[in-house]
Amino acid sequence: MDSTTTNLLLIILIQTIGFFVVVQILTKSIFNWKEGFVVLVTTIATIPLFLVITYWLNLVSIAIYVVALLYKKQTIFLSVTISSLTFIISILSDYLFNNVFVFISDSFANDLYKKLSVSAGYAISMMLIASVIAFVLRKFVDKWDLYSYINQKKYGFITVAIILLTLMIYHLNIFFSAADGFVQEIVRLNTIIFLAYFTILIGMLYLVLQSAVQEIKMKNQQEQFAQLQEYTSTLEELHNEMRVFRHDYINILSSMAGYIDENDMEGLKKYFEKNIVPLNHQIETNDYRISTLQNIHVTELKGLLAIKLIRAQELNIDVSVEVTEEINSINMPSVDLCKAAGILLDNAVEAALGSERPIIRIAIFKREEATTMLFANSVPKDMPPVYKIFEDGFSTKGTNRGIGLSSLRDTLQEYPNVTLDTKLDEDKQEFIQELEIM
Repeated sequence: MDSTTTNLLLIILIQTIGFFVVVQILTKSIFNWKEGFVVLVTTIATIPLFLVITYWLNLVSIAIYVVALLYKKQTIFLSVTISSLTFIISILSDYLFNNVFVFISDSFANDLYKKLSVSAGYAISMMLIASVIAFVLRKFVDKWDLYSYINQKKYGFITVAIILLTLMIYHLNIFFSAADGFVQEIVRLNTIIFLAYFTILIGMLYLVLQSAVQEIKMKNQQEQFAQLQEYTSTLEELHNEMRVFRHDYINILSSMAGYIDENDMEGLKKYFEKNIVPLNHQIETNDYRISTLQNIHVTELKGLLAIKLIRAQELNIDVSVEVTEEINSINMPSVDLCKAAGILLDNAVEAALGSERPIIRIAIFKREEATTMLFANSVPKDMPPVYKIFEDGFSTKGTNRGIGLSSLRDTLQEYPNVTLDTKLDEDKQEFIQELEIM
């Protein structure tokens, strides 16, 4: 192996390390040191393939990072986007150095370029430029929450399609340049064309993501309006119940007045123990069992749980809630969080009503950096297998009704930081769903 080939492989090695650094910047260090070591060693091990497949080695590196990100529970859209975007950033950094920096000072830059292009300094310069670009891009991603939009199927497909088209154009550009023997004029023309395309690409992605932002805002407003309507309806029901209670309260007082008028203390005592004490106990018990919801400071979630638990109690379901610590925030958009909690609670109520002794238990607690929401309910004896209930269209109440858990599964796929663990305790006849949000 001659010195030129050795030097070339050394440059590729440094670029491979730079590729890993950029991925870590774009994902806020998604890989710990052990995982990073495995990924880095795997990509480095493929470097000798360059002698056989030349520039197509880039696609191998991208594929490795796609698999690695999928292992870290990223969606396929985000995995492909981050891996491909990292490569596009490396292309951009190369073009910036070779075309922008060189034109800043012709004589100085050309001398420097000649020195760097035959040494590892060239690759190090590319790595530094790429890291700066990645850092700036990450700021925009965080500011506009772009990853959440890319994770959605509609915009995920569009983003991935645009990025894959970019990779194809780049490699076709290299292919035809190589066929022409890398004539300097053609290479420079191709560079200008690619930079123009890259500018258009940024504009297209901006328009797509702007459209996504507007659509999601509209969807959120619609769902919030639906929740407000449900909340208003519940308040009306509670108002009607208070009117009924006031009427019953007057009747109770009137009946007690009869005992008092007749000075029948023994009869009054029996009436009180038989009718008033159980009613008081029931009111205190129900109020106590949902009183810990006051520890939840996510207003939308607290309101949703309060409404549905009050309704569950009206259906004579034995409800218990445990929120022992303050829950100030949960790392998930409130609309989808309430959607998930609502589906889980609705299904818990439906299943509990089919059991001999309807019971629902809810617990919300912090565990390290995660918030865990646990929903448990009693189940009928003929409870179907766990895998069955997540099938689209499945329902224990008839056809065309089972969309809840299937819809929940699709929603949660958009959030790599959210996991749902489902299990059936056959001994206790209890169905448990544990929603963990990192």
